[in-house]
Amino acid sequence: MIIRRARAEDYAAFAAIEGEHPGYPAWGEKGFAAEEANRNSVTLAAEVEGRPAGFINFWILRPQVQLNTLAVGRAALRGGVASALLGKLFEYAAKSACREVDLEVNEHNAPALALYRRHGFEMVGKRPKFYNNTDAALLLRKVLPPKDL
Repeated sequence: MIIRRARAEDYAAFAAIEGEHPGYPAWGEKGFAAEEANRNSVTLAAEVEGRPAGFINFWILRPQVQLNTLAVGRAALRGGVASALLGKLFEYAAKSACREVDLEVNEHNAPALALYRRHGFEMVGKRPKFYNNTDAALLLRKVLPPKDL
């Protein structure tokens, strides 16, 4: 597996991965392309066997990193792709002297919640009825240890 900066030719694969997860707040190709104009934005691809198997997008907003989206294709689930993408995010955070990583996740997304907890995220807030005026968004944060900075 290779974690690399995303390229425009990856966006169709990213949109297809989003489509594999019903209810996922999809950006589509245009959304990923729009991130190219944001100087704080970083989009990475996890490449497996020459094709994108997952992606992550985050903003570096010193002293924080905001994780915006992370998804893995069904064929690559439970293969360490999401953990590898998070690991690279943590590297970017450390190199950018960021102390915290923040994100929001649907309260019913058990696989994502398990992943984030495994990587040291803790709940710091909740937005009731945030998704489709029904599901709450859980606000999670990971404080990076000083040794990682």
